[in-house]
Amino acid sequence: MEMASAAKSTPAGSREPIGPPQPCGPRKDSTWVIRLMEVEGAGILRMLWRLLGSEQDVMDAYQDCFCKLAARQGVRHPGNPRAYAYRTAANIAIEFIRVRRRRAAHLPSVAARQEAIQSGGDDNRPCEPGLNHLREALERLPAHLRNVVVLRDLSRMSYDEVGRTLGIEPTTARVYRRHAVLKLGELLTEGEA
Repeated sequence: MEMASAAKSTPAGSREPIGPPQPCGPRKDSTWVIRLMEVEGAGILRMLWRLLGSEQDVMDAYQDCFCKLAARQGVRHPGNPRAYAYRTAANIAIEFIRVRRRRAAHLPSVAARQEAIQSGGDDNRPCEPGLNHLREALERLPAHLRNVVVLRDLSRMSYDEVGRTLGIEPTTARVYRRHAVLKLGELLTEGEA
Protein backbone atom coordinates (compact mmCIF):
# COMPACT_ATOMS: atom_id res chain seq x y z
CA MET A 1 0.00 0.00 0.00
CA GLU A 2 2.87 2.36 0.77
CA MET A 3 4.31 1.83 -2.71
CA ALA A 4 1.05 2.85 -4.34
CA SER A 5 0.86 6.07 -2.31
CA ALA A 6 4.53 6.83 -3.03
CA ALA A 7 3.91 6.46 -6.75
CA LYS A 8 0.93 8.81 -6.56
CA SER A 9 2.88 11.45 -4.61
CA THR A 10 5.11 12.30 -7.61
CA PRO A 11 4.06 15.19 -9.85
CA ALA A 12 1.50 14.00 -12.35
CA GLY A 13 3.01 15.50 -15.50
CA SER A 14 6.62 14.45 -15.02
CA ARG A 15 6.48 10.76 -14.11
CA GLU A 16 4.37 9.03 -16.74
CA PRO A 17 5.88 5.97 -18.41
CA ILE A 18 8.49 6.70 -21.07
CA GLY A 19 7.70 3.78 -23.32
CA PRO A 20 6.06 0.40 -23.32
CA PRO A 21 7.84 -1.95 -20.93
CA GLN A 22 10.09 -4.43 -22.70
CA PRO A 23 11.84 -6.70 -20.25
CA CYS A 24 13.93 -8.44 -22.89
CA GLY A 25 14.70 -8.50 -26.58
CA PRO A 26 16.04 -5.82 -28.88
CA ARG A 27 14.11 -2.60 -29.41
CA LYS A 28 14.12 -1.45 -33.02
CA ASP A 29 12.91 2.15 -32.71
CA SER A 30 14.20 5.05 -30.66
CA THR A 31 10.91 6.84 -30.03
CA TRP A 32 11.41 6.23 -26.33
CA VAL A 33 14.50 8.48 -26.54
CA ILE A 34 12.48 11.32 -28.06
CA ARG A 35 9.78 10.86 -25.41
CA LEU A 36 12.44 10.80 -22.70
CA MET A 37 13.94 13.99 -24.10
CA GLU A 38 10.56 15.70 -23.97
CA VAL A 39 9.77 14.58 -20.43
CA GLU A 40 13.18 14.64 -18.71
CA GLY A 41 15.26 16.95 -20.93
CA ALA A 42 14.94 19.99 -18.66
CA GLY A 43 15.88 17.96 -15.57
CA ILE A 44 18.93 16.49 -17.28
CA LEU A 45 19.99 19.98 -18.38
CA ARG A 46 19.69 21.26 -14.78
CA MET A 47 21.82 18.37 -13.53
CA LEU A 48 24.46 19.02 -16.21
CA TRP A 49 24.53 22.73 -15.30
CA ARG A 50 25.17 21.85 -11.66
CA LEU A 51 27.98 19.47 -12.63
CA LEU A 52 29.66 21.39 -15.47
CA GLY A 53 28.76 25.07 -15.12
CA SER A 54 29.81 25.89 -18.68
CA GLU A 55 27.13 26.42 -21.32
CA GLN A 56 29.24 24.89 -24.08
CA ASP A 57 30.07 21.80 -22.00
CA VAL A 58 26.44 21.44 -20.90
CA MET A 59 25.13 21.55 -24.45
CA ASP A 60 27.82 19.15 -25.69
CA ALA A 61 27.14 16.69 -22.85
CA TYR A 62 23.37 16.93 -23.41
CA GLN A 63 23.80 16.18 -27.11
CA ASP A 64 26.24 13.32 -26.42
CA CYS A 65 23.80 11.82 -23.92
CA PHE A 66 20.87 11.64 -26.28
CA CYS A 67 23.04 10.55 -29.20
CA LYS A 68 24.32 7.64 -27.11
CA LEU A 69 20.79 6.74 -26.06
CA ALA A 70 19.53 6.85 -29.65
CA ALA A 71 22.47 4.76 -30.85
CA ARG A 72 21.40 1.84 -28.67
CA GLN A 73 19.79 0.05 -31.61
CA GLY A 74 19.64 -3.69 -31.14
CA VAL A 75 20.32 -3.44 -27.40
CA ARG A 76 17.79 -4.34 -24.73
CA HIS A 77 15.53 -1.50 -23.70
CA PRO A 78 16.69 -0.23 -20.29
CA GLY A 79 14.49 -1.30 -17.41
CA ASN A 80 14.27 2.28 -16.12
CA PRO A 81 14.91 4.65 -19.05
CA ARG A 82 14.78 7.75 -16.83
CA ALA A 83 17.48 6.48 -14.49
CA TYR A 84 19.53 5.21 -17.42
CA ALA A 85 19.40 8.65 -19.10
CA TYR A 86 20.45 10.47 -15.93
CA ARG A 87 23.29 7.99 -15.34
CA THR A 88 24.46 8.35 -18.96
CA ALA A 89 24.42 12.16 -18.68
CA ALA A 90 26.27 12.04 -15.35
CA ASN A 91 28.96 9.74 -16.78
CA ILE A 92 29.45 12.05 -19.76
CA ALA A 93 29.69 15.06 -17.43
CA ILE A 94 32.31 13.31 -15.31
CA GLU A 95 34.36 12.58 -18.42
CA PHE A 96 34.12 16.26 -19.44
CA ILE A 97 35.40 17.25 -16.00
CA ARG A 98 38.31 14.80 -16.26
CA VAL A 99 39.30 16.13 -19.68
CA ARG A 100 39.05 19.72 -18.43
CA ARG A 101 41.34 18.91 -15.48
CA ARG A 102 43.88 17.13 -17.69
CA ARG A 103 44.01 20.09 -20.06
CA ALA A 104 44.31 22.61 -17.23
CA ALA A 105 47.13 20.61 -15.63
CA HIS A 106 49.17 20.53 -18.84
CA LEU A 107 48.41 23.96 -20.26
CA PRO A 108 51.11 25.81 -18.24
CA SER A 109 53.83 23.35 -19.27
CA VAL A 110 52.83 23.57 -22.94
CA ALA A 111 52.79 27.38 -22.76
CA ALA A 112 56.20 27.43 -21.04
CA ARG A 113 57.69 25.13 -23.70
CA GLN A 114 56.24 27.26 -26.47
CA GLU A 115 57.67 30.42 -24.88
CA ALA A 116 61.08 28.77 -24.47
CA ILE A 117 61.10 27.77 -28.12
CA GLN A 118 60.14 31.25 -29.26
CA SER A 119 62.66 33.03 -27.05
CA GLY A 120 65.45 30.52 -27.70
CA GLY A 121 66.13 31.81 -31.19
CA ASP A 122 66.66 28.30 -32.54
CA ASP A 123 64.07 28.85 -35.27
CA ASN A 124 65.96 31.85 -36.66
CA ARG A 125 69.00 29.85 -37.81
CA PRO A 126 69.23 29.03 -41.50
CA CYS A 127 68.16 25.45 -42.20
CA GLU A 128 70.19 22.80 -43.88
CA PRO A 129 68.61 21.41 -47.08
CA GLY A 130 68.03 17.99 -45.43
CA LEU A 131 66.26 19.65 -42.52
CA ASN A 132 63.82 21.34 -44.88
CA HIS A 133 63.10 17.95 -46.47
CA LEU A 134 62.48 16.49 -43.00
CA ARG A 135 60.10 19.34 -42.12
CA GLU A 136 58.16 18.76 -45.32
CA ALA A 137 57.93 15.05 -44.53
CA LEU A 138 56.74 15.84 -40.98
CA GLU A 139 54.02 18.09 -42.37
CA ARG A 140 52.79 15.23 -44.56
CA LEU A 141 52.34 12.89 -41.56
CA PRO A 142 48.84 12.45 -40.12
CA ALA A 143 48.29 14.83 -37.19
CA HIS A 144 48.20 12.13 -34.48
CA LEU A 145 51.57 10.73 -35.62
CA ARG A 146 53.14 14.15 -36.15
CA ASN A 147 52.12 15.31 -32.65
CA VAL A 148 53.82 12.32 -31.02
CA VAL A 149 57.04 12.81 -33.02
CA VAL A 150 57.17 16.53 -32.27
CA LEU A 151 56.61 16.05 -28.54
CA ARG A 152 58.81 12.96 -28.15
CA ASP A 153 61.73 13.71 -30.47
CA LEU A 154 61.79 17.48 -30.81
CA SER A 155 60.57 18.48 -27.35
CA ARG A 156 62.34 15.50 -25.71
CA MET A 157 59.32 14.52 -23.63
CA SER A 158 59.01 11.07 -22.11
CA TYR A 159 56.28 8.75 -23.37
CA ASP A 160 54.37 9.37 -20.13
CA GLU A 161 54.50 13.14 -20.73
CA VAL A 162 53.49 12.71 -24.37
CA GLY A 163 50.57 10.53 -23.31
CA ARG A 164 49.39 13.01 -20.67
CA THR A 165 49.72 15.95 -23.06
CA LEU A 166 47.78 14.28 -25.86
CA GLY A 167 45.33 12.42 -23.62
CA ILE A 168 46.48 8.96 -24.76
CA GLU A 169 48.20 6.04 -23.07
CA PRO A 170 52.04 5.98 -23.07
CA THR A 171 51.96 2.65 -24.93
CA THR A 172 49.77 4.24 -27.61
CA ALA A 173 52.31 7.06 -27.90
CA ARG A 174 55.05 4.46 -28.47
CA VAL A 175 53.04 2.74 -31.19
CA TYR A 176 52.24 6.08 -32.87
CA ARG A 177 55.93 7.05 -32.80
CA ARG A 178 56.91 3.75 -34.37
CA HIS A 179 54.35 4.23 -37.15
CA ALA A 180 55.52 7.82 -37.61
CA VAL A 181 59.17 6.80 -37.95
CA LEU A 182 58.29 4.13 -40.51
CA LYS A 183 56.13 6.58 -42.46
CA LEU A 184 58.86 9.27 -42.27
CA GLY A 185 61.35 6.75 -43.65
CA GLU A 186 59.02 6.09 -46.59
CA LEU A 187 58.47 9.80 -47.20
CA LEU A 188 62.18 10.65 -47.03
CA THR A 189 63.26 7.85 -49.37
CA GLU A 190 60.38 8.74 -51.69
CA GLY A 191 61.71 12.31 -51.87
CA GLU A 192 65.23 11.13 -52.74
CA ALA A 193 64.09 8.95 -55.64
